[in-house]
Amino acid sequence: SPNPKKKTMVKLIYAVIILLFVLATTAMGKPSCETVSKRLAPCLSYIQGRYHSIKPSGRCCRGLIDISNMMKNRGDYSTVCKCIKKVLLHTNYDPKRFQTGSQQCNTGYTLPPVGHTTTC
Repeated sequence: SPNPKKKTMVKLIYAVIILLFVLATTAMGKPSCETVSKRLAPCLSYIQGRYHSIKPSGRCCRGLIDISNMMKNRGDYSTVCKCIKKVLLHTNYDPKRFQTGSQQCNTGYTLPPVGHTTTC
């Protein structure tokens, strides 16, 4: 006859696999404006051209890499673009700094110059 301990263990393993699958698909869901905002925060002085920011900081680069990865996906491009515009709505900045910064940070996918008038 089957071992009851073995049955419980198999059920537990299946539960863990299902839980991991659910967590993975949730993590890969649509990018949120909150996430975009957090990734942009370390880049504010850079995209505003303040403090003679010639090169983005390490934290800014990590944020730009994350944003770049979000924008690679065609369906998420528009969402991320709209989030950037929303987050920076009342901020004066140089949209070209997204492009320049992503090149300096080697993001893989060069970010477009998202400005207040950009059509997402």
